[in-house]
Amino acid sequence: MIYQGSNWNNIHNISTRSYKCGYSGCGREVSSEKGLTHLNQFGSIDGVIYECPNCRRPTFFDTTSREQTPSVAIGNDIKNLPSEIEELWREMRNATGQRAYTSAVLAGRKLLMHIAVEQGAGPNLEFVKYVDYLVDNHFAPPNSKSWVDQIRKHGNEANHEIVIKTIDDALEVLTFLEMLLRFIYEFPAKVDKKIA
Repeated sequence: MIYQGSNWNNIHNISTRSYKCGYSGCGREVSSEKGLTHLNQFGSIDGVIYECPNCRRPTFFDTTSREQTPSVAIGNDIKNLPSEIEELWREMRNATGQRAYTSAVLAGRKLLMHIAVEQGAGPNLEFVKYVDYLVDNHFAPPNSKSWVDQIRKHGNEANHEIVIKTIDDALEVLTFLEMLLRFIYEFPAKVDKKIA
């Protein structure tokens, strides 16, 4: 049966699909076989909506572009983050889930500044001073200066130039920041719990 005035079919059994739920509160690897299909003017399926069996939220797959909406956010949850840093990390990840890669890179730049200040750098410094502070005070792991310079470069381009950042740019920034957040916050908290 088809909804009146629509090219969407009612919920029915469709081809089973395994995917990662793009809803930020879920993010589970799931498999579903129930959903809605959309028929184009030629009667071919050009869109499918699956219901996540975990959170029950819909995920749309465009069969033409192969895009998933909401798409999956890059990165992982990290434990023991201060609230502002956790909020920026979530904001940055959510931006990637909306394919807003330039916004994600800019949030990464902001996150790096917040980390430096939270670790003792003074407020209102130039961005490069925050980067230097993290490297010079060994908050960034050994041999990571080139990574930090990449974040600085991506952030400067996104902030000061007419440049659109890509998923690869965002992935590079997020990969480093996730490692940095684990190094500064998550791993020390694990050790502290074992000692206590």
